[in-house]
Amino acid sequence: MTRGYHDIGGAPAGEIPIVELPWLQWEKQVEAIRNLLGDGTRRMMSLDELRRGFESFGEDKYRSYSFYRRRLEAMVDILIEKDVFSRAEYEAAVARARAAFEPPPECTP
Repeated sequence: MTRGYHDIGGAPAGEIPIVELPWLQWEKQVEAIRNLLGDGTRRMMSLDELRRGFESFGEDKYRSYSFYRRRLEAMVDILIEKDVFSRAEYEAAVARARAAFEPPPECTP
């Protein structure tokens, strides 16, 4: 049986550094959204669906993203698959959010 690129359990990798890192705000938000999507009321996405989502990224994409970035990208892909919103609607919302946080032209050096 061939292991997937995401299945690293038991593979030699050297010593694992044990460091407590604080959660970034966006990571907390990703986790909160995932919890809401999978809660007993909404049941829009299961952990198995989420896992399938990020395990299907391909090795390069999977390895280049952080844990929470993989979760976020998988949630978006699954919600698009389920027609909750379209890719175009998602990209438009991202563009609006980015524009809202860009400094006005008079503030840029």
